[in-house]
Amino acid sequence: MNFAWFSATSRFAAVSLAVSMVGATVWTGCGSSSATVCDDAGLNCQVCDGYGCSSVQSTPTIDSGFINLPDARSDAGKPVTKPDAKADAGSKPDAAEKPDAKPDVFVRAACGTANGGPCACTTSATCASGQECVAGACTLSADVCDYSSQCGAGTVCANNQCVAACSSSTPCATGFTCTNSVCEPTPSSSTCTSSDTCPAATPFCVSGSCVAACSTDSQCATGDYCDQGACVLDTRPSPDCTTNANCLSTQVCQSGFCLYTCTTAMDCELTDTRIPVCADGVCRSTAEANPACTTQAQCNSAQDCIGNICQ
Repeated sequence: MNFAWFSATSRFAAVSLAVSMVGATVWTGCGSSSATVCDDAGLNCQVCDGYGCSSVQSTPTIDSGFINLPDARSDAGKPVTKPDAKADAGSKPDAAEKPDAKPDVFVRAACGTANGGPCACTTSATCASGQECVAGACTLSADVCDYSSQCGAGTVCANNQCVAACSSSTPCATGFTCTNSVCEPTPSSSTCTSSDTCPAATPFCVSGSCVAACSTDSQCATGDYCDQGACVLDTRPSPDCTTNANCLSTQVCQSGFCLYTCTTAMDCELTDTRIPVCADGVCRSTAEANPACTTQAQCNSAQDCIGNICQ
């Protein structure tokens, strides 16, 4: 028997057997040259030469988006997804991180509600109960005047609004125009016909002007107040009492205002010549005692109701 031939043949068979065991095919031939063979996952590697095969530690291989790592755990050899730069680049960031995220859009509530701004109107009949149409906007009845005696010093009731009186010697403040002896707001350059045409910064159209939204008076500019969620010119009456105790002993609290009591016209004339008429037990001016108007609707279309007189 030729032992040399048998040994070489055995060694060749051993290499072929090892290769077949790991699922790969490698031609090694004879001699001392070696070859490393692994299974298809790159694991279970062995080094085989003309003298036999021995196991070696597998080297991780990376291909086509997966990384193969030997692991002693039960999931050893399973492909682990490799981070994909393209996928990350195409993913959508959170809204807070988006550089081009749009700002919040103002959502306008229905007019006449707490934060919907005053409803537009042409007559009081189109307003809700407890409201009157004043300057084209439905206004709470408590916020309108009927007589100049309900307004503060230096103001007069004009078209149900307490506005400053004016003359050639007493001009109006900036933003107002003297018309028929009262200061009227100068029309804004940004006139509007409905709130739908106003921007988010001034979302409500009130009396032809886009005005800011609000929830309290302090959020409005000086001279304005928060009316149903919109900042508007403060033309409200100025009540000075809630009970008779708030008034002088010769006065009575009537509808929130202190009025001098009387039994005859002489009582009124002696008190103040501007209120010479005794009507319903209190002193009033001649215009208030016999008003030609209390609203603009009672005057001609070209006239205003100022101090209970159409002019």
